[in-house]
Amino acid sequence: MPTAEPLRYAVDITLDDVDALTAFLMKRLNGQHHLRVGTEEYRTNSALCSVVPGFAGSLSYQFGDAAVQKAQEDSLKGLTRFQEIRSTWNDLVGVASKWEDVDGFDTARWRRVRFHDAEDEEEFRQWEAKEKASADQASAFVSEYRIPGPRLNGRITGEFVVARDHENPDWWAVFEGSAQARHWDGGTWQHARFTGTSPYLFSREAALALAHQHAAQQTAGEQPA
Repeated sequence: MPTAEPLRYAVDITLDDVDALTAFLMKRLNGQHHLRVGTEEYRTNSALCSVVPGFAGSLSYQFGDAAVQKAQEDSLKGLTRFQEIRSTWNDLVGVASKWEDVDGFDTARWRRVRFHDAEDEEEFRQWEAKEKASADQASAFVSEYRIPGPRLNGRITGEFVVARDHENPDWWAVFEGSAQARHWDGGTWQHARFTGTSPYLFSREAALALAHQHAAQQTAGEQPA
């Protein structure tokens, strides 16, 4: 028996997929005769016995001649049809996923789909890449973050400044207060002008995490270990 082609897009869903998945589910749902009337298990099973045929009926309609003809005559209706197919199919698969470890479950075909077709996915990936590039570009212009300090008696006391090294933009420092007189060296607060060492010791992510760690202290004056 040939292996089924993995389902990837909404346009690849077929009525055979719908019928096969519905039959798989109903066989299991209708086989629960041992359930006692009035129990939560009985109610849940009864609800699913109503929900699954409802999903199947909606999908079957979308594959009917009338729906297909309307979709062919009107591109907007065609797009709406596939949106309905994708949404309802994903709902049906969501129910079926509880049995995905059972013998007979078709993991290649009975899966959720996210995109209409390959072109839809490519457009999304391009948009996603542009958004990431824009975010990275915006981030590159940020040279300083100000994190509100810990609370004392319900009031914020001071702040912590995470600043970028202008000579080496990959390195950041955590300063105590807007005057940036003391910096965190990973263990204690230090005065850079007294130690003669650079305060820029961390990546941006690490510096921000440390600043938030200090800010999370419940009492002013406490220092993280």
